[in-house]
Amino acid sequence: MRIAEKSNCITESQFWHGIAILISNYHALNKQIFQVLITQVEKFQNGQKLNVDSNEEELQLQLQKETRTCESFKILFKLLTKKLANNVLATGVVDFKQRTYECHFPNESFDDFLVRWHESELEVKMLTERPAAKQGNRWAEFVLLPKLLSWSQSKSEGTGQAQPSKSLKLVDVEKYNDLYKALKHRHAQRLLTYWQEVKESTDPLKFIYEDLAIAAYLITLWSCTQNEPSACVFADLGCGNGLLVHVLNAEGYKGYGFDIRKRKLWTHYPADIQLFELAIEPKAVSLPSDVNWLIGNHSDELSPWLPVLAARLRTKYFLLPCCPFELSGLKFQRRNTGISAYQDFFQYARQLSEKCGFETLEDRLKIPSTKRMALIGLKCSKTYADIEYYVQEELRKYATGDEDNGMSVRLREKTELVRNCTKVERTILDFLVLKIFKMLLDNSSGSEAATWNPGKKLSMREIAQSLTREELRGIKSECGGIKTLLRNKHEVFQFCGSDLIGIRQPISCAGLHASKAHTIKRRACFFKLNHPQGCPLSDEECSFVH
Repeated sequence: MRIAEKSNCITESQFWHGIAILISNYHALNKQIFQVLITQVEKFQNGQKLNVDSNEEELQLQLQKETRTCESFKILFKLLTKKLANNVLATGVVDFKQRTYECHFPNESFDDFLVRWHESELEVKMLTERPAAKQGNRWAEFVLLPKLLSWSQSKSEGTGQAQPSKSLKLVDVEKYNDLYKALKHRHAQRLLTYWQEVKESTDPLKFIYEDLAIAAYLITLWSCTQNEPSACVFADLGCGNGLLVHVLNAEGYKGYGFDIRKRKLWTHYPADIQLFELAIEPKAVSLPSDVNWLIGNHSDELSPWLPVLAARLRTKYFLLPCCPFELSGLKFQRRNTGISAYQDFFQYARQLSEKCGFETLEDRLKIPSTKRMALIGLKCSKTYADIEYYVQEELRKYATGDEDNGMSVRLREKTELVRNCTKVERTILDFLVLKIFKMLLDNSSGSEAATWNPGKKLSMREIAQSLTREELRGIKSECGGIKTLLRNKHEVFQFCGSDLIGIRQPISCAGLHASKAHTIKRRACFFKLNHPQGCPLSDEECSFVH
């Protein structure tokens, strides 16, 4: 199978760069595989095994070099499977002389394949011959070939661009994967039943499998870092639905969950689970004396406080930062706009950890979330006085002049605010709606025009620029801005794509869906009251009161 288009040609160095990525990332091409482990690397010259410095690092180095110290490598793999009971062994052969890479699987569920660089073009070939060979050829053409091309071209020659950091680098990946499969088998179906019984609105598949993966990671981490893993006693701060606490308890680990609001799922857990409806006050936190690990699993406003609290209490911590906040409880202020907002906040959380004296570790989890980078603090070297001095200096940056020298901390309220414009004063909303409506009217068509004036379209930016700072601030504090205001007034405005807003053409009663019948003739017609030409529909046709 050959790439015919000249634009798909690659250099030999690009080919080997792609092979270097393929060797350790085969799982990206096969959804049955969780991760690839290289168990042994053998080095050959003139058909003789050398085994001199033959390891994964040596292999990767040789793949990136122009001149090499051997002719080929034989690589032994262990493929960790996602659902299969047993892991799968495989063999790969890199041949620099033939410019090929072969991969062979003893398991019949996987197809052997060959990749070759020939006449400046990339070729892939399936080596397995079986009745389902057609499916294997499709995989080679539409999965293996495009991905390998992308990997090969992901690095310009001479840039020295490093490969992305690996996931799960702080734990034994095989132990983690085996445990994760076991946790899914033991808990997933039961937890899904809980979700259905309480009619929980959130996606069970995301939350259940994400928290099972986090539980598997923590248990594996504790087994790697603690002399007595069973002695770990955790406090999950901002535990939400308590799912992580429940799973860890069920696996024999003692711990507590704290959240400012009780969740419906709490009533379905065993009676001995210790979940507390309690606000965590950073300046006066009180936890059970046996706690030696703090957990922040997407803990929002508490996320920057996790390293601080762990340092104060002399515990270890695990943190998955999510929504960005300052120590003061205010929204996070960007420090570095050259990177993403998430990376910027993650670096801030890491800096907090280091300033508190932690030897801070990072790891990338494999969970169904875009926020998967974790911070882990195992050992703290700063004194309590040093930590407090740094915290007070941070809070002083956002001093407001009130109590405690302006260094108050405002975290989440127990009663969650409704932010959908329903709390904005009615007269203010009506004024803004009418102001935007008049902006959209095309004044070139007067009230005496023969056809009804549908107005013009404006971008959200143009509308925002026409409003005063006070008007914008008033609606942003309650609903997130203009967009929610316009959506709530959907009988007047419509979103026309490409960020454009226009006036909605009135719909007659006959055009309404049956489910909307109860809304007919309940409110006054906006167009009858405010459009220079009135409503284009008759009294009988219009679904509003004329």
